[in-house]
Amino acid sequence: MIRRIWVAYRLELSKALRMKLAYAGPILALLIVVSMTQVHPVFQDSRTGYSFIADATAVTLNLFGLLVVLMYSAMLLASEFNSGVIRTIAVRPILRREYVIAKMLHGMTYAVLLTAVVGGGSWGVALASGSLTGVTFGGELIYANSEMAYTYLLGAAMGLLPQFAAVAYAVMISTLSRSPGSAIGVTVALWFVVDLVKYPLRIAPFLFSTYIEYPWQPFLDRADGLEARWFPQGYYCIGTSVAAFILFTAVAVIVMNRRNLQR
Repeated sequence: MIRRIWVAYRLELSKALRMKLAYAGPILALLIVVSMTQVHPVFQDSRTGYSFIADATAVTLNLFGLLVVLMYSAMLLASEFNSGVIRTIAVRPILRREYVIAKMLHGMTYAVLLTAVVGGGSWGVALASGSLTGVTFGGELIYANSEMAYTYLLGAAMGLLPQFAAVAYAVMISTLSRSPGSAIGVTVALWFVVDLVKYPLRIAPFLFSTYIEYPWQPFLDRADGLEARWFPQGYYCIGTSVAAFILFTAVAVIVMNRRNLQR
């Protein structure tokens, strides 16, 4: 099973490398990071350098990046239903659930790529300014640059969990759709509807989307010289993201197993 998933995943990556659309997200994300210098100038002091990294990362990943991940993942299966390519899995030595998992891994890899591009771009801009010398107040070093980098990496790792859940959600919608356009439309529209009603309905604490921004807060706190607090909010971020990922993946597998691929 693992070997078949690995082979399918490698084929997914080879297809992605030939898609021009796959490069648009990372390129635009990098441009947004660079353009953030116009609204958040970086001077030669540590405070603005780390604050820029936190703001550029949060704005790019939580807004643009999330939308791109949702749209990209929603197309993964729907585009193959639309073109008829999905029928070829009937003659491949792979089970449908393994094919869905390979698609999930494809979307998750794209989320990791966007996170890496945004992280590299934001740190690159700040490093170029020469301001990343640690967080100091009154001439006293509070957090060294290595500590800030470690905090950022922890935030990136935790931040990937809700993104992975978003990938699973989009792939689930993709298994229910027959065209990439409808898959993208339903995925994005339903996301915004739930986001609008989750607070009035008091279900926000139980949804992973509520905690998408939280992983970057400890880094921003340290940039201001404050103590980083990961928990208890971190527990909710991890728990809701893992639960949602499992649920969406299970539904996607069930739908895929029952779907008639000949239509």
